[in-house]
Amino acid sequence: MSKIVKIGIGQLVEFCCRSGDLGFEGGPGPSALEGLRTHQKIQKRYQQQSIAEYRLEQEFEINSYPVKLGGRIDMLFDRENPPRVEEIKTINNFMHSTTESYEESHWAQLKCYAACYAIEQNTKSVAISLNYVNIFNCQEYRQTKVMQREQLEAFLQQVLMRYLQWHQLIEQQNTQTKTSAGELQFPHKNFRRNQHFFASQVYRNIQQKGQLMVEAPTGSGKTISTLFPAIKAIGEGHIDQIIYLSAKTSGQNQAVKAIEQMNGQGLKISYLVIQAKAKSCVCNHNANEINEDGKCVRTLGFFDRLAGARETLVKLRHLNSETVRRVADDFQLCPFELSLQMLPWVDIVIGDFNYVFDPLVQLTYFKNDNKRKLLLIDELHNLIDRARGMYSACISRKQIKIASSADNSLTINRAINSLNRAFDKFLLEQSGDETVTSETSEAINRATFHFSEKINLDLFNNKHICSETLELTKALFRYQCINNLYDEHHKTISIKPVKKRQIKLMCLNAFEYLTEVYPLFKSVCGFSATLTPANYFLQALGFNQSAKVLRLESCFPQNNLLVNTCSYVDTRYLQRESYIDQICETIQRCFLARPGNYLVFFSSYYFMNLVFERFRELFGTISASIQLKDSDDKQRQEFLSQFLNSDKMLGFVIMGGIFAEGIDYRGQSLIGAIIVGVGLPQANTEQKLIENDFNRIGLDGFNHAYRFPGLIRVQQSAGRVIRSETDCGVIILLDRRFKQAGYLQHYPAHWHANNCTDIMSLENALVEFWLKHKD
Repeated sequence: MSKIVKIGIGQLVEFCCRSGDLGFEGGPGPSALEGLRTHQKIQKRYQQQSIAEYRLEQEFEINSYPVKLGGRIDMLFDRENPPRVEEIKTINNFMHSTTESYEESHWAQLKCYAACYAIEQNTKSVAISLNYVNIFNCQEYRQTKVMQREQLEAFLQQVLMRYLQWHQLIEQQNTQTKTSAGELQFPHKNFRRNQHFFASQVYRNIQQKGQLMVEAPTGSGKTISTLFPAIKAIGEGHIDQIIYLSAKTSGQNQAVKAIEQMNGQGLKISYLVIQAKAKSCVCNHNANEINEDGKCVRTLGFFDRLAGARETLVKLRHLNSETVRRVADDFQLCPFELSLQMLPWVDIVIGDFNYVFDPLVQLTYFKNDNKRKLLLIDELHNLIDRARGMYSACISRKQIKIASSADNSLTINRAINSLNRAFDKFLLEQSGDETVTSETSEAINRATFHFSEKINLDLFNNKHICSETLELTKALFRYQCINNLYDEHHKTISIKPVKKRQIKLMCLNAFEYLTEVYPLFKSVCGFSATLTPANYFLQALGFNQSAKVLRLESCFPQNNLLVNTCSYVDTRYLQRESYIDQICETIQRCFLARPGNYLVFFSSYYFMNLVFERFRELFGTISASIQLKDSDDKQRQEFLSQFLNSDKMLGFVIMGGIFAEGIDYRGQSLIGAIIVGVGLPQANTEQKLIENDFNRIGLDGFNHAYRFPGLIRVQQSAGRVIRSETDCGVIILLDRRFKQAGYLQHYPAHWHANNCTDIMSLENALVEFWLKHKD
């Protein structure tokens, strides 16, 4: 006999019965908390006449498949004749109406509840009522129908048969996946040094349902060392799905490459890459996709065409962004929304941090689906700053001014002007140019709420709305969201001067929010080349106290790398400009010791530009290029192409920027990294508040807010040099602070740094090193 198929009524109806348009695609519907509170108020209103959250469970046999169906009825009026089943749906007060297809899926859910109840109680008929409730005033809009048991059972039977056809397809593919995963061998001929141990610890962590943080040097094969044991865990039945997060597209591409490599060796596993909506949605780039009402035509009738696209993609299995876009084109569907519909049906999901951690972007799938999911987080060190940004919000006068000058309707302009008046009034009442408080402004909160009331949710679906107005609206919704989450790790920064006028709800530390996300997953493993000191990362990332920390040594020959500190240079803010000539001469000596490709890293554009201009004056015959501030994708690609296509070039770039992480400079494409300064974040109000917050909870504020983030940038930049067993190169650390104990104790184990007290001693060390590696 087949295994019992267990499914909730809500899940069944969502899959089988939803039809019509894609609604409110990015507009903020009632939050889960708002919905819960409204439900409870209505249930309390009728507590004398009804039973709240009535639990149902029925078993069926459909085409030899045993099915267990369950759910909870919002309110059961069992003393009425006939008994009545009611479903409560919360709506915003500025939602003018519900569409017919929107209502139809709710009626379908009610019919399934009523069918199960009629079978349970052996009753001939059941009344079903759909109650739309305004979350702001709890006003009810109720519709009621009476249906016979035969009608209800026939409807439920039809829905279950439709679902089981899909279930059979998914079960066949799951069996293939588990069998092939169980037989899978490591895709390379041999494990690198420590790689087998790394993979075994990831597997053990999955078995133990734990949290694991792994520091492994750049180039040591972190992607395959985590994905291979994770896939084996699927084969052994320990987990159902892998969620692989990477902050950069290059990291996501590496994951796809590793999976494809294993698929090429007999693995049959599915994956999905979630591409950002701004890039994937066709209507953002093609005006022909927008109808006269301002709607994207691909969202109209979306659910009517979804089933065919969904089945096509499930059979294709390998769902990169190009594949999803091609199928979306064939069925005239929104590519981004189609990819979200595929989340429950793939083995591996690859995407950005925000889909799991951002409170405004987080996909509800991760909260609502009961699969045993493994969370893999690539470049884990990036999550600290990214999370701060996710739990912060800002409204600026510039945003409001740009939106107000756009071609808006009269209603929208009035809403923007009203917001602007409240915004200016509040800031002009502040005592100084910059004010920091530990609470949010009630006046601004009211103004953003009133703005939301006046702007219909349809704003998000109407593509004729000016993009500037849409961006302001998104910023206001984020402000409202963060205002609701505001806690002791937030500060409100109000800036009065007109050109910089803004209100920012700044998250100083997001670890408590991150801690709430991890339990959504059976196991968590984060990895990076820079996770030292471990205690800093464990705390700042919200890992639990029982989390295991693994720090692996480099798998490459240590004598292939030279690390020198240069204590004759001082790059502190007040001293740095007087050392520009020495910095330039040091760069030149490094280049002449072995001409090749070098990257010179700086922590600020201003100082980098000063050094670059002086270097061209002094040593103009050496080919050099510089990273432009605010460069676009094309300019960045041109810089990279120019650098990689050369064999004797200097690239002046920013620490922590796009050229410092996620790019594989193999072989002779990079033979040296010259790092100017210790990479400290700029000292400003925000950084000082972060320092104070760490001090408040008993930690060293300077280390946590300045030194450790600087070290991360330095180590990530240095990690570009050695990427394989045959690479060799140099890391030159230009600042006297690099020889201090506070830095030395946190260097990677394979850095055997020697200090040079002058340029001559550095030159001698370079000549000696390159003589050993002249081939």
